[in-house]
Amino acid sequence: MPRDPSLDPFFNPKSVAVVGASNRAGSVGRALLENLLYGFTGGSERSSGFPGKVFAVNPKGGEVLGEKAFESLAAIGETIDLVCVAIPPKYITALMSEAADAGVKGVIVISAGFAEMGDEGKALQAQMVEAAKARGMRVVGPNCLGVMRPSAGLNASFGAKAPAPGSIGLLSQSGALVTGVISYSEQEKFGLSAAVSLGAKADVEDEDVISWLADDDKTKALAIYLESFQEPRHFFQVASQVSAKKPIVAIKGGATAAGAKAASSHTGSLAGSMAAYRASFSQAGVLQASTIGDFLAWSRALACQPAAEGPRLAIVTNAGGPGVLAADASALHGIELATLSDQTMAALNEVLPAVWSHNNPVDVIGDATPERYTKALEVLGKAPEIDGVVVIMTVQAMTDPAAVAEAIAKAHENPAWTKPMTASFIGLEGTDVGHYLDERGVPEFNFPERAVSAMGALMKRGAWLRRRDAPEPTHLELPPVDLDRAGKLVADAVDAGQKNLDLSRARDVLACAGIKYNGSGTAKDDDEAVLIAEKIAFPVVVKVVSPDVLHKSDVGGVVLDVVDADGVRAACGEIRRKIAERQPGARIDGFTVEQQVKGTEIIVGMSRDPDFGPLLMVGMGGIFVEVYKDVSFRLVPLSRRDAHDVIGEIEAQPLLDGARERPKLDRDELAEVLLRVSNLVEAVPAIEELDLNPLVITERGLVAIDARVIAKASS
Repeated sequence: MPRDPSLDPFFNPKSVAVVGASNRAGSVGRALLENLLYGFTGGSERSSGFPGKVFAVNPKGGEVLGEKAFESLAAIGETIDLVCVAIPPKYITALMSEAADAGVKGVIVISAGFAEMGDEGKALQAQMVEAAKARGMRVVGPNCLGVMRPSAGLNASFGAKAPAPGSIGLLSQSGALVTGVISYSEQEKFGLSAAVSLGAKADVEDEDVISWLADDDKTKALAIYLESFQEPRHFFQVASQVSAKKPIVAIKGGATAAGAKAASSHTGSLAGSMAAYRASFSQAGVLQASTIGDFLAWSRALACQPAAEGPRLAIVTNAGGPGVLAADASALHGIELATLSDQTMAALNEVLPAVWSHNNPVDVIGDATPERYTKALEVLGKAPEIDGVVVIMTVQAMTDPAAVAEAIAKAHENPAWTKPMTASFIGLEGTDVGHYLDERGVPEFNFPERAVSAMGALMKRGAWLRRRDAPEPTHLELPPVDLDRAGKLVADAVDAGQKNLDLSRARDVLACAGIKYNGSGTAKDDDEAVLIAEKIAFPVVVKVVSPDVLHKSDVGGVVLDVVDADGVRAACGEIRRKIAERQPGARIDGFTVEQQVKGTEIIVGMSRDPDFGPLLMVGMGGIFVEVYKDVSFRLVPLSRRDAHDVIGEIEAQPLLDGARERPKLDRDELAEVLLRVSNLVEAVPAIEELDLNPLVITERGLVAIDARVIAKASS
């Protein structure tokens, strides 16, 4: 994926002009010019600012901050690479032609008053972007903070200060978040390779910037704050490619927003906008943080530490309590505490006091010297059973924090050390000791839980890279498919006025995708139900057939454990009574009689997200799917690896693996079912939602029991 050269002017310009430059204190135009000239607002030394040419543009002419103010871009008479705009919105569309005539290729529109102001603002924004694109210019913004490229001395923003040069590329829909991160980076002594406030994203999008930074030698990790994407699918495709090169950490605002549409299926009711984002991030290898603290901790760690080769962690501490808390945090982040081998234990016994913990966490005792830390780390660095190390230090009367930090840094800098490392010097935040490790590539945090969280990101990154590079999982043959027939069945149902397909039709559609079902038949009355039951063999399940009933169990439309003909008749009568009570007026067209199948129940489903398209779900099923909500999602189409990954995200893994003598799931078979459903919904776009619930894990493999297919009328 080659870098888009159209973004070069935003990161490597040779000349910058500020349209709207002003002497007025507190104005955006003044702050922009100060930042370009001096590197930060309130500065006075030109040598600390942008090394290229900086031009002030103000229609009144004169001088701004002692610099000649040109009345227009044309009056400058030189080629300008980048323009920062801080004038009223109504003048900006006309400015685009003038900018293009001056050779401008990049425009940062700081000004607000566009799409966020309603229809009139949206129209003005569209005109502005159209004018820019017509002349080959790219636009960042509007309503943004600006762009910073510390290594180039470029602070094209109205933020109070610029970050130090570093290796994290920051993108944010919020300008205020950028300024907050810069303040935090100053406190914690880490830098940024770029900081881009995208604002309304009228033209330049997140995926444009991450594509550019993917090939940037100064950027080692990408950090993105977002609220929405213009084209979510496109971001997903680009992020999938970029993640293969560089780690991406994202945090999304608006995570609790419910889905935009009313849903009929279990899948549709559980899938909201956040489920789609989580699915896309997971598939693309983007690490999604839920707090700003984790967002920054993960970005710092990924920018300076290697991905872990496994999930096994060793904790080194000079205090028992913090070690225990770090161990607890490990469990929360899915990190495995390494079991120390006999060889490692023996080596630690030789270098640590006899009263050391003899376990992991490795408690080197409160009076630990720098040499003790050094020797413990030398042993753990060679231990093959350890994939990452978190080092904790608390200040005691006999400790020397600065010397311990130096010892840890030396251990980390040893060429033989290859494992990721994070650290926590409790209580030393903001001190020279606290910064010492950060400046030497070991991210250090005030509290051990954050150091563990950062290590978790390194382990997740490593796991994703290993899955990406691993051979494709086993392919398992299932019955042949007939997706053309499936499409015709759905179209026929829609033509017949069925949006919610009856069970018989829904089964036929999913059978075309190769889904195996238990024996069944549909009866119009009680006598026919008895005949079908006797043909199938008892015990059976009796279910209502009704175009008005979506969730049969909720209204008494399912009777289990029917063992004889009298039971079938009794079940039909019971269903009629309960539906009359619980859903009066619901039509009853008949009954489905099915072979009763017992085992562990799971669900497979799909709903169409308005932004991302088909969203596939798998999880624990049956009547508990909406109670426990133990489900995970992926975007369609799935790869076989995606299918195995999403199965692995179900929390009730012991049930899938046959706990309490339950049948064990054949994961290859379930992965094949997911791929079949993925192919079906791609081939038949008229399917809006579907559920296979339950899909039962039996000794003979997976057997589908119930099905729901909801279709839309053809346009």
